[in-house]
Amino acid sequence: TREQLAVMLYRYAGSPATEGSLTGFADAASVSAWAQDAMEWAVAEGILTGKNGSALDPQGTASRAEVATMLMRFTQEQAE
Repeated sequence: TREQLAVMLYRYAGSPATEGSLTGFADAASVSAWAQDAMEWAVAEGILTGKNGSALDPQGTASRAEVATMLMRFTQEQAE
């Protein structure tokens, strides 16, 4: 899922502290408790963005294109 990928990247990055917020997304309440910090971090870092209608779709399957985009954004963020 999209939230599982966010958690993997977050943990790989060392589980950094985050000041992000998911309040701008219509389905923020559907993010699993165990993925909350990772999703906030991924959104704050620009690794994960919303889908149609500002939805995160945390429980949705990450498509190949979404995975590639998130990995590209993650590597760019790590290079900075």
